Amino acid sequence: MSLDRIPVVLLLAASMAVALSGGIIKNYFCNRISGGSDDRQVYNGATSLSAAVILLLWGGISSVSSFTVVLGIAFGIVTALQQISCLKAMERGSWAYTSVIISLSTLIPALSGMLFWNERISWPQIAGLAMMAGCLILSADYRADRKKLSFQWLFYCFITFVCTGLVGVMQKWHQNSDSKSELNAFLIVAFFISFIYSAVSYALPRRRNSKKNGQSSGSWPTVVLLIGGGVCMAVNNKLNLFLSGVMESAVFFPIVNGGGLVLTTVAAVILFRERLTLKQWIGLSFGVASVVFFCNPFHGASL
Repeated sequence: MSLDRIPVVLLLAASMAVALSGGIIKNYFCNRISGGSDDRQVYNGATSLSAAVILLLWGGISSVSSFTVVLGIAFGIVTALQQISCLKAMERGSWAYTSVIISLSTLIPALSGMLFWNERISWPQIAGLAMMAGCLILSADYRADRKKLSFQWLFYCFITFVCTGLVGVMQKWHQNSDSKSELNAFLIVAFFISFIYSAVSYALPRRRNSKKNGQSSGSWPTVVLLIGGGVCMAVNNKLNLFLSGVMESAVFFPIVNGGGLVLTTVAAVILFRERLTLKQWIGLSFGVASVVFFCNPFHGASL
């Protein structure tokens, strides 16, 4: 069935569901399997290749323009950097806290819609931006005894924040171009580039890190896990790329990122037993409120 025949609400729900599943897989990998830079490259390379294969089977490539190839290459490099930096952040801090920072990347594509595609941003949405800023301030842990850890964690969160925002901008750019029908080709090119990035990075001579958190990254259960991560990546990116072209940036990105933040926090607390302080729970409530404010103009959007 073509995506344009499915209600937008269902596509949004499916997007957040697969994003949550992918996040659970990624966090499990960080906590139980990953032992350093080699494993991070294995994760990104394996999931990217799996995603590309899934998309080849799910629609393939009917046509491709030079614009799609060039932007797809850039998208692939940024996606690889985003994935690697996110893994580094999750290894140094909790999944819930990391997701809070990354979710604020919605600022980049939301504001780009106003600057480049003549989309309007309302006063409630501006209030939503302020709420998200409050969410960040209240949710971060800056205790003195974790100063070094917090700095490293915050640094990698920031890199992921920027890359995630750029991913949204490039999604919007492609889906507002004459090449928007080349959705599959765009993602396949991007994921193959992401795979090549990790393959080259893994092959480069350097000091190997032999530390392991648990099972080997080459074991069959891990291979199945990585393929599952690739499936989630393929489905999530295809849905998000399509939705970025049919919904306003200031509505779509806050819903996906803000809603994902809430789901991730719940999963982190229930599945991984992460604990939040009172200040961080208040910060999370600010994040939820920001989503409500951002959704104020949703009644005017086409569902």
